[in-house]
Amino acid sequence: MGERMKHIVSYSGGKDSTAMLVRMIEMGMPIDDIVFINVMATPDMGAEFPEMYEYLKKVERYIQRKITIVPSAISFDEGFHQKYLSGKRAGCIYGYPLMIGAWCNDRLKLRAINRHYKSYGDHIRYLGLAADEPERLARLKPNCRAPLAEWGMTEKDCIAYLEKRDLLNPLYQKFKRLGCFFCPKQSLSSLRIVRRDYPNLWQMMLDWDKESPRTFRPDGTLHDYDRRFAAEERYSASWRVKNAA
Repeated sequence: MGERMKHIVSYSGGKDSTAMLVRMIEMGMPIDDIVFINVMATPDMGAEFPEMYEYLKKVERYIQRKITIVPSAISFDEGFHQKYLSGKRAGCIYGYPLMIGAWCNDRLKLRAINRHYKSYGDHIRYLGLAADEPERLARLKPNCRAPLAEWGMTEKDCIAYLEKRDLLNPLYQKFKRLGCFFCPKQSLSSLRIVRRDYPNLWQMMLDWDKESPRTFRPDGTLHDYDRRFAAEERYSASWRVKNAA
């Protein structure tokens, strides 16, 4: 008799994977491990917002199970300071990733995911893809399942499902999408929130920006955005003063 196929939940802390995980447990579906890939900003600091780590503890208490937290292969800071070994950029550090073909996804996340999942051998992997994500569902690998889609649950359904259980991640009160605090792909509204609510993390991003050989985004450096947001705040404050008179 061969070893039983393991059932592994790929968990991100977002609304979809949380709704999937909780419903799987409520339905008594087999789960051998719950895996959260923790991208590291520095060797001793995760790239998620502080609320995420508190939320993971809340979910663990609710489901009465431990979540396996796997750190990224290297930290963002280490990848940022790695140097090109050949080509016209030889000797230059990587710096901030490109918006398309970003080095961080492969070097930080995918390598950690692939290395860790190999330890299970053959397994079924459960992904939090909602029923209204047809493009992502079309790319599912043979050993992966998307229970939310099988149940017909959309992203809105996941939010409602978690709200009934007081389990919606509090970060959704600020952000529409969750991810690494330093991600260049996040929206302008998200960047404004990082600057306003997490000044220590924003300062880390500015420090990296000083060293980066390429701009934070194609249209400017993070310092450009910092000046822009400061100007917006001054204008808003001035407008409020004028209208209060």
